[in-house]
Amino acid sequence: MEKIKYIMLLLLLPSVSLATDPEDTREHINHMIFDRDVIEYHTGSFLNNMENTSAVNNGNNVSRKSPLLAAVMSAAVPGAGEVYAGRWWRGLAHFGLEVTSWAFYFHYDSRGDDQTARFERYANQNWDVTKYAQWLNIYWLDLTSASPITIDPDESKNPWERVNWSEIHAIEAAIAQFSHRLEPFDTQQYYELIGKYPQYTRGWEDSDPIGNFNPDDNEIQAERNAYFDDISEMFSFYSSKRGYANTLYSRAHTAAVAVFLNHFISAFHAAYLAHSFNQTHLAIDIENRDDIYGDRLVPVVKLQVGF
Repeated sequence: MEKIKYIMLLLLLPSVSLATDPEDTREHINHMIFDRDVIEYHTGSFLNNMENTSAVNNGNNVSRKSPLLAAVMSAAVPGAGEVYAGRWWRGLAHFGLEVTSWAFYFHYDSRGDDQTARFERYANQNWDVTKYAQWLNIYWLDLTSASPITIDPDESKNPWERVNWSEIHAIEAAIAQFSHRLEPFDTQQYYELIGKYPQYTRGWEDSDPIGNFNPDDNEIQAERNAYFDDISEMFSFYSSKRGYANTLYSRAHTAAVAVFLNHFISAFHAAYLAHSFNQTHLAIDIENRDDIYGDRLVPVVKLQVGF
């Protein structure tokens, strides 16, 4: 423990003028000590008050702070342990960060949900799995040993209800250029794939996978070479909207991390402050010492501050 000691010599010549005659100096000192009893009375009252303060700060009259309790309090509610340790402003700072972080989290998480609902609605209106299935049948089936994808001609049904998904997966698995398999409708992966990988661009409304297809032309090979770069505008628009939703969720995630870190840091900080509170003390010691001539005793106050 680092200690700073102050020694206060009281009643030792508040004002002494050095005379050329030592006897004059001695007489002056004797005159100053004449009222020593009165001075000691007032000094003693002051020192008693200081000793009481010392006892309080040393924990004799006030319970010590528990670092473990302070840490648990701040781990539960950031700032609570700092307040317990007597540091109100630091406690308010941690609590304010807690409230702010949660506010950011709920704000961006809610906006991410809204944006997700918008891009999923856009996909349901503009991406058709039957178009994608037709494209696979025409341009890629001959490269596989798979069966053609069955497409129900009943257009009153939803597109995802008109295809055999296992047949789609069979062709996708046989094509080396394809990196993914289309996940079931209305799953998170389904909405990600159709706006992330070019193999799904032909399912968008503004993309024509059939065109004026003529088996005698070289359109099959040309399409196989071109589809990766021939990205539909709807594909690009949808991809940007889905990406923005991910950005909003990323900001919410950052706020959640801030909440966790605030709990951890506040708990550690509170334990440290409680420990520091227990280490800080004020000690007062009183003793009598000889004056400069060695024939009288004078009270001396020793003040020690530890931290």
